[in-house]
Amino acid sequence: MRAALIALLALAAGTAHAAPGDEPPRPRSTPSDDLDRAREAYRNGQYATALPLFNALLYPPPPRLASPRDLTDAYLALGVCRFETGDAAGAKREFEQALGIDPTSSIDPLIVTDQNARDAFNETKLDMKARERAEAEAKHRAELRQIRNGMVGVEPHSLVVALLPFGLGQFQNNQPVKGTIFAATEGATFATSLGIWYYLVNQYGIRSTHVPFDDAGTVLWLQRVEIGTGIAFFGLWAWSAIDAYRHYKPSTQVELDESLLPPELRDLDKPKPKKKPAKPTSLLEHLVPMVMPNGVGIGLGWEND
Repeated sequence: MRAALIALLALAAGTAHAAPGDEPPRPRSTPSDDLDRAREAYRNGQYATALPLFNALLYPPPPRLASPRDLTDAYLALGVCRFETGDAAGAKREFEQALGIDPTSSIDPLIVTDQNARDAFNETKLDMKARERAEAEAKHRAELRQIRNGMVGVEPHSLVVALLPFGLGQFQNNQPVKGTIFAATEGATFATSLGIWYYLVNQYGIRSTHVPFDDAGTVLWLQRVEIGTGIAFFGLWAWSAIDAYRHYKPSTQVELDESLLPPELRDLDKPKPKKKPAKPTSLLEHLVPMVMPNGVGIGLGWEND
């Protein structure tokens, strides 16, 4: 009797502590369950309902779906949901995610009847293919440019030439303007000094000991010009040698003659000409005559890009 009374009191206490309306906790839904609910709303055209369900499965990264097929379908469906709810830019982003996983993916027209949504997906696919072609072409051109750079010849330089007069060091350093100036000034001073010396030796001998009194002033002036231009020549020579030594390089690359290269290595740095857009074809251009058993008719033809 006492044991029954204790059990009855315990049952009453438990009932007193239990609040009315309390329910046992529900089990958490799995990604597969959430995906099924999202797909159901999506197939019924309830895009505003399906959008947050797909979004919760994919964002924030990493996605809650592991199967590449489920990921592709979820990104495609989320893109359609965003497009149908007015977010065209977000739809393009989701379409690119789907195509990044499976480039052959497509939207089922039996599920998505909106042609505008399918057109947005197809445009995204074309844009991605165009970017991939441009990236592949740029990579290929970079590889060809690297090959061409490896074919550039090397021209060795001599330190002795850098110390020679008449701007030879500057010409070797690929400084033609500076080399021309040194060549002209050094040549003028050298020629003047040598010419006067030759004239005086021819007229009065090497020592000029038999100079007539009347020619003494002229000879003295010529000798001063000879010495002055000689000093100027050696000064210019020293200047050109120091300048050539400062800019001296043991070797330089020789520019290639584009005409000697293979066709695929020519004009790599020139932008490719843009293709002209295709001329739109009118309906009349698709009308073609047809020979029929009972006469002649007109047929309508078209072609797929």
